Order: sequence, then structure tokens, then C-alpha cells
Amino acid sequence: MKPVPRSAVLLSLVVVLLAAAASLVTLVWDRSFPDPSPAPLVNRVLAEARGWSAATLLVAIPLTLLSLRAASRGSIRGRLVWTGSLAYFVYTYLEFAVSPPFTALYLVYVAAFACAIPALVMGAASIDVGKLKETFGARVPRRATAVFCLLFAALLALAWLNDIVGRSLAGTFGWPIGADAVGHVVHALDLGLQVPLGIAGGVLLLRRRPAGDLVAAVMLVNGVCMGAALTTMVAWAAAVSGARVWSAWPFAVAWAVGIVFAIAFFRAGPNVLPAGRTPSLLPVEGAS
Repeated sequence: MKPVPRSAVLLSLVVVLLAAAASLVTLVWDRSFPDPSPAPLVNRVLAEARGWSAATLLVAIPLTLLSLRAASRGSIRGRLVWTGSLAYFVYTYLEFAVSPPFTALYLVYVAAFACAIPALVMGAASIDVGKLKETFGARVPRRATAVFCLLFAALLALAWLNDIVGRSLAGTFGWPIGADAVGHVVHALDLGLQVPLGIAGGVLLLRRRPAGDLVAAVMLVNGVCMGAALTTMVAWAAAVSGARVWSAWPFAVAWAVGIVFAIAFFRAGPNVLPAGRTPSLLPVEGAS
């Protein structure tokens, strides 16, 4: 297994700092997400952003730091979880950056996903997928994980395409405004990033391709972080609006299912390479 480039680690730490700063500001500053309504009774967009930020602080950031620490001790699982957590940061801050409204945190969002993308690429490239499959062996529940990945992609696609196709057939085109503009971005990113990731993970696992374990691991970790964010987002917005917090239960169930599959996947593989300890997480760039 190749050593993780020092630059990937440093970029990951920058991402964590930017994510923590953006999340904390969102939680304490009411104007971090101005409401799209002219005279709002409840700023639902801010409530959703606060729920997402809380999940980032409590789940995604600790998971990233713990996985970096584990990877530095030679953990294969740590390296895979770290790579998957970076996928979550790419999605999250790309969405925040391109969604309205324009806020004081705009450049923080841009910097976060701009640092997360190369860190993700370098992290994934440092993993020898051929040796990864040999190391994990036949104990990994690949078929069950593949079905989960494909179901995730199919359900997410159907959820958004139902509305998109209906509006397209009705000819209701135009410029989305207010909260609809945020939904427009979410649809594009889910259909363009999350759905292909799920399909790729499922197909590669079913065809027993070497990259299947890596893509599935990224999808599972990203899914766990996303499940936490969606559950907290919906619950927070419901609480602020005076609705029942239990309205978030479908997202909580999906999150729990994702956690179960992630645990089963990672527990089936070894924690370290049998050939010996993986090199330190902070090697000299280009070291062998």
C-alpha cells in the first residue's frame, strides 16, 4: 500500500478546520443563512443548515480525525473511512457554495470543497485496489453491499426524477427562486454525484472488480455521514417550525440501515495489512 501523501493529510486538516468554522458560525449566527421569504415567520433554510452543520460537527469531523489517526497507525479501515469522509465534505460544501443565498461564508465553502477534492483524489490514488481486494478476501459481504448501493441509487433517483420529469412534461420551466433554488441544486448534485457513486459501487462489487471495495467503502462512509446530516436537518427544521421532530424517522431508519451495512463491510476486512505495518501517514512526499 502506498504511503499517504503529506499534502493530502494537510489538505484534509484544512478541510476539517474550515468545516468546523463554517458549522459553528452557522449554529450561532442567525444571518449565516438569510431567509428567501420576504416576511418569514420561520427561517426554515437556516434551520436546515443548522441541522446539517450539527451533524458535520458531531459525526463527520470526528470520523475524519479518528480515521486519520487510525490510518497513521497502519489501519486499512482508517484509510478507507478517511477517503469516504472526504467525499462527504466535497458534496456538502459544493452544495453550500453553489446554492443561494450568497453569505459571508461563501469563500469558506469554496475553500472547503476545493481542498477536499484533491485530498480525496490523492487519498483514493494511494490505495492499491488490487491488494485491497486480496487483503479483504471473501469475508466481505459484497453481494449484500452491492444490493444496498444499487437500492440507494435507485430510490434517490426516483425521489427526484418523479418531480423533475413531471415538471418537464408539464412544461413548467423557468428560474427557480427562494427555497426552490436550493432544491434545484440538491437535485443536480444527488443525480450527478450520489446516484452514480451508488451505481458504480454496486456494479463493481457484483462484477468483482478490484475497485469495487474502494468505491463501496467511500459510498458507505459518505452515506453514513449524509444520513446523519439529513436526519438532523429534517428534525431541526421540524422543531423550529413547530412540527413533530419524529417526522425525521424515515431518514433515521435509512441512516441506521447504512450504519449496519458499513459496520458489516468494515468488520469483515482486516484492520492492517498482513504483510506488516503500513508506512506512517506523514511520510516524505514520494517516499516508497
